[in-house]
Amino acid sequence: MSLQAPESNNGEHQANLHPGQGQLPEGLNRNSEHASTTGQSNKEDDTPPEIPEGIDPTFFQLSEEEKENAADIKDAIESLTDADNLSDFMYANMALVWDVATAVEHAYLIQEVRNEYKILLTYEDGVRAITELVELWPTYFLSYMFDLKEAKSVLVMDLSVPDKESWRDPRKVAKLIRGGFYVTAATFPTLEVMRKGKTDIFEFEGFQWGKGMVEVRGADEVTRQTIGALPSKFEAHFYHTPMMANVFVSMLKKMLPTEVAARFHVGFRFAGGRLSTFYLQPTPEIASKRTLGNLLEGLKIRFDSEKMFSLDTNYGTLQEEEEGED
Repeated sequence: MSLQAPESNNGEHQANLHPGQGQLPEGLNRNSEHASTTGQSNKEDDTPPEIPEGIDPTFFQLSEEEKENAADIKDAIESLTDADNLSDFMYANMALVWDVATAVEHAYLIQEVRNEYKILLTYEDGVRAITELVELWPTYFLSYMFDLKEAKSVLVMDLSVPDKESWRDPRKVAKLIRGGFYVTAATFPTLEVMRKGKTDIFEFEGFQWGKGMVEVRGADEVTRQTIGALPSKFEAHFYHTPMMANVFVSMLKKMLPTEVAARFHVGFRFAGGRLSTFYLQPTPEIASKRTLGNLLEGLKIRFDSEKMFSLDTNYGTLQEEEEGED
């Protein structure tokens, strides 16, 4: 997978985007038995936990500070909230991006979203949710690419696909939030991906604007309950954004922490035209199936990680890089 900085309006960057080919990372089989049905990290048998096949064991290492933060987050959430079915893997992900107080706030939000939209936080429920979302809008997700060896994760979306009436339809919004919740989880299959951060690429041309900014309020809620609920670290690149889109992104930034809002970038251009013409090859139907398969594979790895990872297991200690090192 190759990804270079996209080209902005000022011409400072140039894009080199490659669509996924539907191939699985080495050592992974889409037909293999799904090892996990729950986010719980507690083991009910004596079988020693195994790192999912094809994943570098060091991708589950934490520094001493991160381990302490994860343990403190776990203690605080389990004593202060009614959040259930959260795993040690989830606590470790939280520790990479949040302090204890912020993690507790998000635990309440996660439980709120799960209660409202009946999110079970299981692999099977995630498969249903993501599949239903892709069936609703087959070309909403243009591509998902991940490289386990390099811990890279790139999601490409066409924001013009949901029509403006969709934001007013509670059933469609529910599918978007349920599916989006699990897509966020699927695109962070290992701790190393969370540490490095994923790349989100959005096509904005054709986004339908309605009266009263109903769409912005709807998108704001979806963002809060998907990206805003689960731990995530990302860089977001918006392509072909008109002035109104720049305003839209500015409004979304206001609901996000300053350090997160700084990761949103607008004004990128792709010389080949709309991103959909590049990614939906050889046909939109085949591309949609390929993307769904990759998302579900990422989800499987995520829940394998949820089941396997324990804060009590020694995976080795991540050595902190010296300041100034790349």
